Amino acid sequence: MKVESVIKQFNEYGFCILHGILKPEVLTAVKHECEALVAELAEQRHAQGKLINAYPDAPFETRLMRLYENYPDENPTIFRPELHREGFFGVFAHPALLELADVILGPEIRLYPNYSVRPKLPENRRTEVLWHQDAGYTSEAADVLRMMNVWTPLVPVNVENGCMEFIPGSHKWGVVPHEKDEYYLRIHDDYIKPVEADAVRIEIVPGDVAIFSNLLFHRGLPNRAGHIRWSLDFRYQDAKQPTLRSTQGHLLRSEITPDAIVQDAKVWAELEFQ
Repeated sequence: MKVESVIKQFNEYGFCILHGILKPEVLTAVKHECEALVAELAEQRHAQGKLINAYPDAPFETRLMRLYENYPDENPTIFRPELHREGFFGVFAHPALLELADVILGPEIRLYPNYSVRPKLPENRRTEVLWHQDAGYTSEAADVLRMMNVWTPLVPVNVENGCMEFIPGSHKWGVVPHEKDEYYLRIHDDYIKPVEADAVRIEIVPGDVAIFSNLLFHRGLPNRAGHIRWSLDFRYQDAKQPTLRSTQGHLLRSEITPDAIVQDAKVWAELEFQ
């Protein structure tokens, strides 16, 4: 990875795809933790009398949806507090990603408090994310929060199972008006319709990472496949700024207070979503 090239693309287009940056052992650890989450949900549902068959041999891509096939509205669509497990730390504190964040944001780097694992369910509007800017959710700020978004799939992603789409260069237009849809904010039609044809599809595989500006226009297509599109997303923020949330996230790099950073996976697992 040539940092200069990555930063040039990030600045020009608002995003950059880093192919193969996550090594197999890092991905295996994350996937293992996700499988453990699903197994725990299976135990809970069995104890509640909502599950006869826990489908222990079902593939990772389908087991979660099998657990809720008779109760589809109860199927979880996001995991956040549950991510304080050792296996996730290798991604959140990945040295190459933190190096890029240092260049883009500076040496004070916070893991913003909305780090998430998302099981994007087939044919489910609750997991269809419309055109938006992440900065649209914090637009009441006098200054736009400075962030580097990170998104990585745990299964191959394509148009069929709901890959993301980006509008290159849209990060240069500032925060545009959004309106509330059923589940999410979405960019007002006056701003997205003229540029929607410029969208590029982000079809990548496990190990690849997309980094992008929190000002970039982006969306997730509907999942029309017969399996879950699992992915992990998080944001590095300039820790000198407020989060504009009741939660404060976790410091991962700092020259000012180096003793305050999360030191390792064991410490990460002992912390809470806060």
